Amino acid sequence: MINELTSLGLEHYEAKIVEALLKERLDIRELSDKAGVPFGKIYSIIKNLKEKDIVKETNSRPKLVYIENASELISRLIEEQQNKRNAVFDKLREFATVFDAEKNKETKFFEIGSNVEHNKKIQLRTFTEAKKEVLQIINVYHKPKSNRESKTLWEIEIEKAIKRGVIFKSIYPKETILPPILEKLSKKHPDKFQVKRFNTYFTRCDIIDQKKVLIKLVYEDALNFGGVLFIENERFAANLVKIFNDFWASAD
Repeated sequence: MINELTSLGLEHYEAKIVEALLKERLDIRELSDKAGVPFGKIYSIIKNLKEKDIVKETNSRPKLVYIENASELISRLIEEQQNKRNAVFDKLREFATVFDAEKNKETKFFEIGSNVEHNKKIQLRTFTEAKKEVLQIINVYHKPKSNRESKTLWEIEIEKAIKRGVIFKSIYPKETILPPILEKLSKKHPDKFQVKRFNTYFTRCDIIDQKKVLIKLVYEDALNFGGVLFIENERFAANLVKIFNDFWASAD
């Protein structure tokens, strides 16, 4: 478990102390022996861990060192590392996007579609790049009968993705009739293609593997279709996942 704890940002001796304290409360001497940390170092390490709010001490004699809640601690350390990692990813994506722009090349991290063919190509990324999960918010402006050729292509790609093991959770307006392919999928693979009903004017979007987002700018008037955006950003995706989950909980 030491390797896993150090991957969460702890130093080697810190990880050994945390591993020991996850099992039981210990006084300083016991902790030094059980964690295999030199007694001469243990006071300064515990001081650092207290400052990080990782361990606590009792007021008893001798004082006992302990971890108040293992799952809360591990959850916080994971979140801190995820935030640091996401910040690094954001910066690297920014660098790569700038480099591509300087060479007049497309970037996969941020794409804008403003015509039919480009929109179709970008929309397909939702289905071809998904590895685990796609969450879809489909608003009241959705018109399943329009642009049938493109929609059939996307529905076929959804079926392929499901065969790869991808799970789709889709929110459709209450009165929308599912196209035959999707209706069949919902019956044949109810665990892989899940549909709930909820009327919303929220922006039409797909959230892919909780790190990529496709935004489709649609309006009541189909001629006012604005285009699509494809953005790879975990924090942005996380915001939309929360919104999706709220809708999902309220849906029929």
